[in-house]
Amino acid sequence: MSVNIYDTANQLEREIRETDQFVALKEAFSAVKSNEEANQIFEEFRSVQQVLQQKQMTGQEITEEEAQNAQAISAKIGENDIISNLLEAEKQVGQMIDDINQVVLKPVRELYQ
Repeated sequence: MSVNIYDTANQLEREIRETDQFVALKEAFSAVKSNEEANQIFEEFRSVQQVLQQKQMTGQEITEEEAQNAQAISAKIGENDIISNLLEAEKQVGQMIDDINQVVLKPVRELYQ
């Protein structure tokens, strides 16, 4: 019997969208987008995060000013329940994806044991 693994992957994608974790993430993201202050802080956070990741990937040093800016934004996020809820929802979806990844990669791991 021939299995089209891509059909299975597409089915998994549809089912992920229906999970409680993804629905919670979608609602949390919508809440951030609909709150001007939370959205502004979140966008600032994403921008700083991208710059720092790019620097790390290219081996560039992160300046003291950039580190302090990142800490200040992290503090703002910690004080904002709407963003904190989004980050927790992201964490839950990330854990689900990690769990799925473990299952999907099991044949490869077993092959090398």
